[in-house]
Amino acid sequence: MSSSRVFGYALGSFGTGVFSTVPTVLLLYFCTQILSIPAQYAAVVVFAPKAWAIIWDPLVGVWSDQTRSPWGRRRPFLLAGGIGILLAFVGLFSWNYGGPEGSVWVVGAFYFALATAYSLFAVPYVAFPAEASPEAKERERIVAWRIGFAMVGSLIGAALAPMLVDRFGGGHRGYAAMSLIVGAICGAGMGTAFLAMPSRAAQTPPQRPFAWRDLRSAVGGNHDFRNLMLSYILQLTGVGVLSALSPYWVVFVLGRPAGDAGLVLGTMLIATVAATPLWALGVRRFGGRGATVFAAILFALATASLALGPLLAGPATAFATYAAIGVGFSGLQVAPFALAAHLIHAYAVRSGERQEGLMSGIWTACEKLGLAFGPGVAGLGLALIGFVSAASHQSPGAVRGMGWLIAFAPAVFSILSLIPLLRVSRPAANAPGE
Repeated sequence: MSSSRVFGYALGSFGTGVFSTVPTVLLLYFCTQILSIPAQYAAVVVFAPKAWAIIWDPLVGVWSDQTRSPWGRRRPFLLAGGIGILLAFVGLFSWNYGGPEGSVWVVGAFYFALATAYSLFAVPYVAFPAEASPEAKERERIVAWRIGFAMVGSLIGAALAPMLVDRFGGGHRGYAAMSLIVGAICGAGMGTAFLAMPSRAAQTPPQRPFAWRDLRSAVGGNHDFRNLMLSYILQLTGVGVLSALSPYWVVFVLGRPAGDAGLVLGTMLIATVAATPLWALGVRRFGGRGATVFAAILFALATASLALGPLLAGPATAFATYAAIGVGFSGLQVAPFALAAHLIHAYAVRSGERQEGLMSGIWTACEKLGLAFGPGVAGLGLALIGFVSAASHQSPGAVRGMGWLIAFAPAVFSILSLIPLLRVSRPAANAPGE
């Protein structure tokens, strides 16, 4: 695959990076502080639509596996999903909401639509590297480019989006303006991916209709892939907790302006992007499993240092801490995705079925479940420590609780992820997939 096509395909990760990051970082805060929705209800709003992906993502994968069209079996989904994502994203942050009671249902409906459209784009998009080439190095090259641009998209979502909200005066008006600007940037990236993806890549669908035994075989009969999925869910739960609580930590623990949340998260993601080539080399040198183990430990140690709280209030120390977190987070993106692409390719070769879409749908469902668990855990944690929605000041106990929650919840989930990860066998993890 030519470098220009790889580059164009990877630009689609602007969209996947932003639309997975902005709701994770800002939606919980938007619900509690802008719409005055109680934290426990906001936790349900940010969790339920993504939990729907457990069912929807594998179905989208099967649908794309079975599709025949002049555009190939993946590209029509990129077009439909990209349009749906833009409409739902702008509506989510621009709708003229009423009181907290009615807002719960409207936010939930928009977020459900966004999650549904996101799957239409992301599942076929993520399936492509596994079917792009029989060569492991080529799959790793495509994954590395995609993850690199996804981190740039995450940077836009986690850093630029909060700063745009602040730039346009904050409040509901600031969020609405942010959604229009960010949506336009990411729409361009998703459109480029649609144009760049080859129409004839793995064009031949399976020769028989999908049967539920395929799903049982893909998960139940695939020990390594099952353990990798469980590990990744735990890792992303920790990442989701960190992302969702960062605005609260900056405002209430450090006592800094809300716009600084974008700066610290931006620092984290700049480090993530910068470290991506190093992690790609690490995957080739130590294998996907070894690189993921190291990344999980680094991420846990870096997040645990947030327990120092006010000692990090100085810009230099706060930014350095988030940069270290970003290096670990980079590894938790590059290594598991490379490992997953190998396992998916190996399963397709072993089974004789071209069901990369089904396998990728299962994988992205796990990704979204982890990112849904994170804000959900964060929202429930805020409720337990006595956080008061829409209040400009919190009790000393709630502030202390925030500090402990953001420091140790991500670290615990990251360390727990090592239990299933170490059960992924080395030969399968490092095999080229032939």
